[in-house]
Amino acid sequence: MKSKITFKNILNEENEPILIGCITILIALWLVIYAIPGLLSNLFNTVLGKLILLLFVILLSSKSIKYGILLLLIIIIINRLLSIYSSNQSKLEAFTQSTSAPSTQFDQKSINQFLEIQKTINPHVIFDINAIQKQATQEELNYFNEHGYWPWTEEIKNLYIESLSKNPYVRADPGSALQTMRSIYNQSAILQLLSYQTKEGQFLLNGVSVHNNEPNKYQDLPSGWGDYAFRSGQITRDNNIVKCGYNNTDKSSNPSNPTLQEIQYMGNDGILYNHVKKITQVDYNNLEKLIPGFTFLREPCDPCQALENPPKYNCPFKLELRGSDNGVSQVWSYLWKQPTNITN
Repeated sequence: MKSKITFKNILNEENEPILIGCITILIALWLVIYAIPGLLSNLFNTVLGKLILLLFVILLSSKSIKYGILLLLIIIIINRLLSIYSSNQSKLEAFTQSTSAPSTQFDQKSINQFLEIQKTINPHVIFDINAIQKQATQEELNYFNEHGYWPWTEEIKNLYIESLSKNPYVRADPGSALQTMRSIYNQSAILQLLSYQTKEGQFLLNGVSVHNNEPNKYQDLPSGWGDYAFRSGQITRDNNIVKCGYNNTDKSSNPSNPTLQEIQYMGNDGILYNHVKKITQVDYNNLEKLIPGFTFLREPCDPCQALENPPKYNCPFKLELRGSDNGVSQVWSYLWKQPTNITN
């Protein structure tokens, strides 16, 4: 008669060493993959790491030649798989971008090590080495390869934690979230992301609505019809939008850089009822007159330079919007090196 396999039978004294061994192996794998992300990469990609593996094989072979040969075969297979994956990943990440912007040229060894570490700790994130070379220095990359996360200054850490506390959609432990973000974003990249979430960043990306009080024959009702349709919400009047955009017609500007635009909606077409819009270029010298609440903090300049690649943070401005905090956002105060919360 076959004995039944029960939970009590599994946890007997004979199986106790096997269970302890399995738990030990799982803990060791967790340490290598998550707690010490650079260990696996360093073992197979450095001379000292390979020497440690070789000595471990020799030590195991002295006890059991069969297990020593088995471990050697496993190490060879893992090393071969890592080499093939590293080669394919390098080709994937190194696609061509605009070369007009200056960049730091990383050495290939540190690039390969960086990609190996990221495959372990962030396997579902694609990293563009060309873009990272425009954001970080070789010293920052070396720091990442040594610690498994990018170097951030204390001020940048505080800016991120402050932004996280104000986010109504994300609730996470600040320490854990900070460590996760530092494993993905270098300091320049996180500053860009934080800047886009502010009122200044939203103005550059999505624009602000302006009403120039000029008649629009495509949206205004005929004379004598009144404005009840607009006040009741039956018809929506689209104000003009001022933003930074790429689909510009200015032949003198670089088409790869965004320019100031004013978008005027011209009603809907008669076939698919799609929005028809007219885009005109805007002179940044007229921004203070065009946008209520917009003020240059120095001389007039082009704010869209902050969206170039790499960004240029040399055009400070103040934007007062209804429903938003007064003054300049903390992130932009840092980027422009301006006093926080300028109100004058």
